[in-house]
Amino acid sequence: MEINETEFDEIRPYYDSEVDGVIDKLLSESGFRKTVKYFFPDVPFEVTEKLLRNVHTIRDFQTQFIARLVNGLEKMYTNGVTFNGLENVPEGKGYLFVSNHRDIILDSAFLNTYLAQHGHQTSEIAIGSNLLIFPWITDLVKLNRTFVVKRNLSVKELMVSSMIQSKYIRHTIIDKKTSIWIAQREGRTKNGDDKTQGSVLKMFNMASSGDVLSSLAEMNIVPMTISYEYDPVDVYKVIEQYNKKIDPEFKKNKVDDVAGMRNGLTCKKGRVNITLGKSVSEEILKMPKAPNKNIQYEEVAKFLDRKIYDGYVLYPINYVTADILSGTKRFESFYTKDDEKNVRDYIEEQSKKFTGDVELQKKMLMEIYANPVFNKLGK
Repeated sequence: MEINETEFDEIRPYYDSEVDGVIDKLLSESGFRKTVKYFFPDVPFEVTEKLLRNVHTIRDFQTQFIARLVNGLEKMYTNGVTFNGLENVPEGKGYLFVSNHRDIILDSAFLNTYLAQHGHQTSEIAIGSNLLIFPWITDLVKLNRTFVVKRNLSVKELMVSSMIQSKYIRHTIIDKKTSIWIAQREGRTKNGDDKTQGSVLKMFNMASSGDVLSSLAEMNIVPMTISYEYDPVDVYKVIEQYNKKIDPEFKKNKVDDVAGMRNGLTCKKGRVNITLGKSVSEEILKMPKAPNKNIQYEEVAKFLDRKIYDGYVLYPINYVTADILSGTKRFESFYTKDDEKNVRDYIEEQSKKFTGDVELQKKMLMEIYANPVFNKLGK
């Protein structure tokens, strides 16, 4: 497949040669300055500015600025982040990390910070254009090796955009041997029930002339699972689900997206784990041929789901809510009486933030935590 790099200019991350100019622009943006001050009120902005003036490459930006930011957020808002499976992604290859998705920013940020700290090349990150609310946010994420997935397009525009994304992803992984992180579905799951969308897999293959399985196998897909003890935006996800239930026309606005990003960074997360599975290329090649492409994509999607579920790290809140919703004590060996009390107290406290049908929203809240248990261990 012939590649003309210029066709990726609208979506690609910045190059090293563009870093100095973009940082100059970023430092002049009041929104960026306010955001840095919000997260680090005790650090004079001049300190951040001096640090960024000494950044001249993307890797510098990630290791000297983003990693410090993520490490600071980890210390302030988590009870520790653990990581499994680095041995499954040896250097020298590009991988397609297909991941469940909990938090807009931190899912991929935790991954890349860990990779960088262990001397690995960081992955590029897919982000929806709907989240690029201000120009300075676009500059910030594209400095952090993020490429843009365009949203809210007409059918014709979507086909063109998807083809460019497919070319870009395949070129990055196969030719440049650079990894990519992408969510298994468009947007975050709102109820903890992680499902890979067949349409995402189709997009991967649009720029390939091979059959479904061999083309997917070329992408060196690695299932990634991220597990938060406490979903930092659980209440907001429930409120969004509930509003859509009572009003099918309900849509979030830009203020909601900004609040979602901010709260995802600064709300309670407890313990966090990221698990990288092994590349599934060989297993995909061995899958039975399906009657048609659509069925084949759905079969691969279900296969990836099982791999992602295998990587879940489950916490007491997952098991307690699973038992409450199922009306059983099936999982009581995984938690103590104190754990159960703490979970019930947490659910009650979070439920005070709901209006309308509180009991329904409380059930929705518990489903966020129980569904990973049901997916991994069965109902």
